[in-house]
Amino acid sequence: MKGLFIAFEGANGVGKSTIIKHVYDKLKNQGKDVYLTKEPSTSEIGMFARTMMEKISDKANACLVAADRYNHVETDIMPKVEKGTIVLCDRNILSAFAYNKIDGVDFEYTDNLYNTLPYPDAIIVFTASYETIQSRLGERSELLRYEKEEKGKELDCLNQAIEYIKQHKSVKFFEVSTETTIEETVKETYKIIEMLLN
Repeated sequence: MKGLFIAFEGANGVGKSTIIKHVYDKLKNQGKDVYLTKEPSTSEIGMFARTMMEKISDKANACLVAADRYNHVETDIMPKVEKGTIVLCDRNILSAFAYNKIDGVDFEYTDNLYNTLPYPDAIIVFTASYETIQSRLGERSELLRYEKEEKGKELDCLNQAIEYIKQHKSVKFFEVSTETTIEETVKETYKIIEMLLN
């Protein structure tokens, strides 16, 4: 039985990582074969990419992050999916399109860069207003490069990336608001995963 590859996306500060961990715990407690991972990955390539993305941008950064993503998807994610595991990935292909766009790399370049990479079975996008996101980012002691972008740029690039992928790829998209309680957001997210499993 083949598993599922589900990517979770959303702007920095939307509450994504917190929700994913709750969803993972819920699936695990129900006896599901589930694996939680993230991108950039925790491999040596991924850790190097995390360090360098604060120092480089444009196509150099796009290619470095792509090297990690190919390695992660092909050697870690897909082998687990083929064995029947539900893989939950904190960021994946949508982030590539959106953050490359922020760096001035067009969608066509990113599309070509990933033209042989398996896409997720579904992408769940967590949403919140710009004001809510900024409020949550304000609670952080340090901001990363993409979290310091001009007002609305990250959300705008994410939305443009969603539309591009919808037009060019056969990927299922779902949106879940994080403006409600964590419990409600987890419940809505879990319902989507249950539907995908059935």
